[in-house]
Amino acid sequence: MQLNNIVLIVAGTLTGLDAGLLYAFSVAVVPSLRALKGTQHIAAMQTINVKILNSVFFLGFFGPTILLPVAAFLYWGTPQFGWLLAAALLHILGANGVTAMGNIPLNNQLAEIDIDQISEEEADKVRKEFQGPGSPWMLLHTIRTLAAIAATVLVFVACLLG
Repeated sequence: MQLNNIVLIVAGTLTGLDAGLLYAFSVAVVPSLRALKGTQHIAAMQTINVKILNSVFFLGFFGPTILLPVAAFLYWGTPQFGWLLAAALLHILGANGVTAMGNIPLNNQLAEIDIDQISEEEADKVRKEFQGPGSPWMLLHTIRTLAAIAATVLVFVACLLG
C-alpha cells in the first residue's frame, strides 16, 4: 500500500473518531447532563473537561489537523486534492478552531465555579446558561460537530474518487 493511501486512511479514521466523539456528546452526554441537578451538572462537566485531556483524545483531536493537510499535499494534482483540502480546512477551522476559541474558554469559566460555594438555584441557572438549548456553548458545539462530520464526509468522497 502506498504512503498516500495509508495517510488518507489514518487521517479519515481519526477525523471520523473526532466527529463521533462530538456527535456522541450531543446525543448522549448533554441530554444526560441536563437531567442532573445544577451542582451535579457543573461537577460532571468539570470532571469531563479534565479527564478528556489525555493522549487518546489528543490523537483524535490533533491527528486530523496534521494528517488531513498532509493527505491533501500527497494527493496534489489529483481529483482528491480539493476534497481533502476542504476536509482539512473544515476540521482545523470548524472543529478545532471553534473548540479552541469558543468552547474551551467557556469550559474554563465553568471550571472556576466552586460547587461547594454555590446554591442549587444558582447552579441550575449556570447549567441552563452553559448547556441549555440555544446557549453559546451548545451553538458552538453544534458548529464544531457539524464541521467534523462534514470533514469526515469529504474524506469519504475523496476515497471514492480514488
